[in-house]
Amino acid sequence: MSSKNEGAKIRVMIVDDHPKMRDALRTTISLEPDLMVAAEAASGQAAIDSLAAAKPDVILMDGSMPEMNGMETTRRLRQLQPDVKIIGLTLYEQSSYLEEMIGAGANGYVLKTGSPSEIVKAIRAVATGGTYFDRSIPRRPSAAAREQMPTRELSAEEFAVAKLLANGRSKGEIARSLGLSMTELESRRAAAMSKLGLRTRAELVRLASERGWVGA
Repeated sequence: MSSKNEGAKIRVMIVDDHPKMRDALRTTISLEPDLMVAAEAASGQAAIDSLAAAKPDVILMDGSMPEMNGMETTRRLRQLQPDVKIIGLTLYEQSSYLEEMIGAGANGYVLKTGSPSEIVKAIRAVATGGTYFDRSIPRRPSAAAREQMPTRELSAEEFAVAKLLANGRSKGEIARSLGLSMTELESRRAAAMSKLGLRTRAELVRLASERGWVGA
């Protein structure tokens, strides 16, 4: 949440089924003066159950948990609290699902085995309305190829919709803020995606991050 009071700590929830990973993340976060661990959860359902009481600003989300995986947990948490920021956690060899996490509403991802400073940077970036994609994680070739696709210029109305979608706003929130019907919103969303050569919200978030639309 970008409008935090000056001096207020960023509240972080850790969601991971491995106790040692939670311990390591807790230690990393606790060493930072502007961060605090608001809650920990060993499963997706536990995260959902503790969301209201924990009031996290940022959630570190393991993508490969049993029973309810990180994608489904992310989707449900975003339904319950649309403004919450979520960062996917992954091992290098398990990174294939990360685009799906972004599509479910995550704001970025980092390697579990990466440096503590990388995780801290990611937390601060998404807490202030940005995104964070760990550069050491391999990207899908199709995503890289899509960057080279020519795009047509968006109208002001289409750009407004695309930017708000990329910043994690729901369609209902966007329609209300822009004074649009859902039909008008969907028409502008579809036109923007077509002109940008994109098919999914994950692709839109990536493109918006690279062009500086996110958090602006």
